[in-house]
Amino acid sequence: MSIALPVPDPSPAILARRFGFLGRVSTEDNQDPEASYNWQKSRSRALIEPSSGIIVAEYFDVGQSRSLPWKRRPRAAQLLADLADPGRGFDAVVIGEPQRAFYGNQYSLVMPVFAHYGVELWVPEVGGPIDPDSEAHDLIMSVFGGLSKGRGRERQRTERQYGGVKFHACPKSIGMHTNDLRFR
Repeated sequence: MSIALPVPDPSPAILARRFGFLGRVSTEDNQDPEASYNWQKSRSRALIEPSSGIIVAEYFDVGQSRSLPWKRRPRAAQLLADLADPGRGFDAVVIGEPQRAFYGNQYSLVMPVFAHYGVELWVPEVGGPIDPDSEAHDLIMSVFGGLSKGRGRERQRTERQYGGVKFHACPKSIGMHTNDLRFR
């Protein structure tokens, strides 16, 4: 005896997971806002598209220092406000580069808000969503906040060491050591 099973539709509509995109660029390092935006967004899309993710909302701060709390960055503050709105239009947020989003202990201040509203936070360094109960994820994200904080101090120290010469990038962040710098 054979039973005919229903044949699944060969082209079912794939339900896309809707994401908000968060990014930031400062102008203090003479960064190109458009290039930075494109790079951060492409990193974000590369992470979410294999999981049928699409970006439906964007929160990108230009000219805002990473050291400012999220509530003082206009677009990050708007994201925090939108998390409380059940009709916000997205279920998760993706960040292309956590060093640009978090400074110092900011991750530990912001992640509980995401968890409270049931909104996942995705970052490439974790390979997907952060588990708010994972000590390993908490450690990874805390390290990025610390690296971000250290980068600013390192640039200031280097500029003081070289008599106020302004660098467009922190020398070590581009693989240089201060001994490699030559002035003409």
